[in-house]
Amino acid sequence: MSDWQEAERRIERAHDLYERGKWEEALFELKRAIEINPHMGAWYFNLGLTLDMMERHEEALDAYQRALEIDAQDVESLTAAGTDCNRLERYREALRYFERVEAIDPNYESGYCNRIVAYTELGDHDRAEEMFYIARQYKEKCPVCLYNIGVSLFARGRYDRALWCWQQVLEIDADYPQVHARIADVYWAKSQHAEARRHLMEELRSDPGNIDTLLDLGELLMEMGHNGLAAEKFRQVLDLEPDDSTAHFQLGVLAQLEGDIRLALDRFKFVLRHDPHFVGAHLRMAQIYHRAKNRSEALYHANCELAQPEIDDQTLLELGSLHIDMGQLEAAKLAMRRVLQNSDVNVDAHHGLAVACLISGDLDMGIEECRKTLRLQPKHALAMSNLAMAYLNRHDYARARYWLNEALDIAPEDHQLRQIARRMRYESLVHHLRYLPINLARWLRRRLK
Repeated sequence: MSDWQEAERRIERAHDLYERGKWEEALFELKRAIEINPHMGAWYFNLGLTLDMMERHEEALDAYQRALEIDAQDVESLTAAGTDCNRLERYREALRYFERVEAIDPNYESGYCNRIVAYTELGDHDRAEEMFYIARQYKEKCPVCLYNIGVSLFARGRYDRALWCWQQVLEIDADYPQVHARIADVYWAKSQHAEARRHLMEELRSDPGNIDTLLDLGELLMEMGHNGLAAEKFRQVLDLEPDDSTAHFQLGVLAQLEGDIRLALDRFKFVLRHDPHFVGAHLRMAQIYHRAKNRSEALYHANCELAQPEIDDQTLLELGSLHIDMGQLEAAKLAMRRVLQNSDVNVDAHHGLAVACLISGDLDMGIEECRKTLRLQPKHALAMSNLAMAYLNRHDYARARYWLNEALDIAPEDHQLRQIARRMRYESLVHHLRYLPINLARWLRRRLK
């Protein structure tokens, strides 16, 4: 048998193995064939497809690039390379591949529908929609297009339109991967937890071993208060992937809620050993040590969390509040300002920054942040209460009384507000009596003139 025949035989065997889902064996045959004849672009393309099925996307991209070295005009290899760049979060590089597809074949629909993903992740949602409508000119009912534009709509908070897109995907292809999970995201965002749970369960029926879906379902069950069922889902994840940091973290949170502090700490320590940059683990440990009055450990872990380069807003808000509780006001301000760098309309961050400033004695900044809080949420009673206290500390009783009355209109039975009112009456009286002789002397001088 000639080398050429041997290579062809291996390629046929690789195709058969690929169809039967035997990726490792198919990969072996493809590599042996390419060693014999390294000049077949289609073989590198098939190598890339096989590596993608094994989720080895970096290697798959290399294979597609080798295919393009042989045939730079192959739109399938260009599209596959762009798709893998999306998977690897190299979105601008992905766009360059898809633009090459358009230049070669403007009617090739996949060159547009996969561009939706890149533009969405780059935050250019107008261009994402433009790609969607261009793609529909060539293929009106494309589940990939509808799925991808749904992601863009969801990112913009247009939940009903996203839901419609994903429901259309199911009508076209009832087995489309992850669409039930996406629909669950919509219902979850709208606080329709029962519907969200139903769709996550539907996703698991089609893909029982999907770790991301199991984690989402566990977190949803926690939010619904079904902690026992949530723990079961996280343990299922650990059966599939024993070192999964998210599952260990969530089991730690559940242990913390149940008061099993030792187990919670063990879970969080395990997470940090395997992933030192796991967001939230240091915060949880800091909260535990703070409640246990172990100040040094609490400060250490709180500062470790704050040093993380990437932290979600909710974790930063909790971290800022913890720093306020520990009297670390500059660290609290830093946490709140990091939230505001992401979004200047975050009410909780403005209010948290106001509290930290007022406690540290920076009344001007505290008052300004309280006012920003009220511009965003006019009925924020705590911000009104803080303004009343700030003006009271300045002995500006008129403004203090105004904001106190505004807060009392919202929460007339609030004990803290009533305490402020009593303090205001007392201080106002003391202030009046203190200056009474001076004021009386001024009055007499005016009368004698």
